[in-house]
Amino acid sequence: MTLAKFRQALVDALGQHFPQSAVTIMESRGIILTCKAELDADTFVAVYFNALTGKTSYALIHHDQRVAGYDNYRFWHYHPLGAVDQHVHCAEPAPEDAIAELATVRAKLGPAP
Repeated sequence: MTLAKFRQALVDALGQHFPQSAVTIMESRGIILTCKAELDADTFVAVYFNALTGKTSYALIHHDQRVAGYDNYRFWHYHPLGAVDQHVHCAEPAPEDAIAELATVRAKLGPAP
């Protein structure tokens, strides 16, 4: 996927699932995108994408700890809520699917302060 296509898919997904978030996206060298979507004072979504290597990661960070996420280090896998050290094999998620799942996990954490 190109950087432009990934960026648009990510922005659309964040707008749908976290419309009140403060989103900061940075691009470098025309191939790397990093994103931080601040959901509340204690919670944010971090996204990394490298269009050249295909390296991609999505993480939900709560109280400075990853509580769930997806990445393709060695193979596509999911880090589930409550067992974030596990690597559950999965198919490559589209940005929409990854962000939707992180929104589901965020809802399970309870209301924002």
